[in-house]
Amino acid sequence: MGRKDVDRERLHVARDGVAESAGVQLLEHTFIVVTQAFCPASHNLVGAGPTAFDGYPGIAIWVDDGKSQGLVELSPIHGDKSKVGPEFPAGTKLRLECPVCRAELPFLAECSCQPGAALHLLYLSARRDEANVVGLCDIWGCTRSRVIDRSEILSEWLAGNIRSSD
Repeated sequence: MGRKDVDRERLHVARDGVAESAGVQLLEHTFIVVTQAFCPASHNLVGAGPTAFDGYPGIAIWVDDGKSQGLVELSPIHGDKSKVGPEFPAGTKLRLECPVCRAELPFLAECSCQPGAALHLLYLSARRDEANVVGLCDIWGCTRSRVIDRSEILSEWLAGNIRSSD
């Protein structure tokens, strides 16, 4: 049974822009949209900046490489590499923080994109339940982010289970 504090109405899998329930077969044009993501102090970072991606508010993250820093807004559409903000050379290791309180995003796991890389947590509920998170890599240009819902890697499940309607 899933946690009741995760707003499943707002974290959704969509097909051609229409939300689907968990029991519906996923088709070719399926995507995941993160519509709420919280820092360790429970600030919602979705919509914390001014940018929207295909009509969905972005996920705001403060990034710092030790030389320069700034607000980066990431597309909330899983797999979309779009972002707005400062640029860094590919492979740059960053400190990831909440742009509201500047708390560093907690460590989730090592990332395999390069030595020393790590995935950091954004919680899918204000209660900060580690079974329901987004994992963001601290390496600029890495695309191995994860959406974990009820301790299952939803983004991996989704990619492996999409069926064609043909």
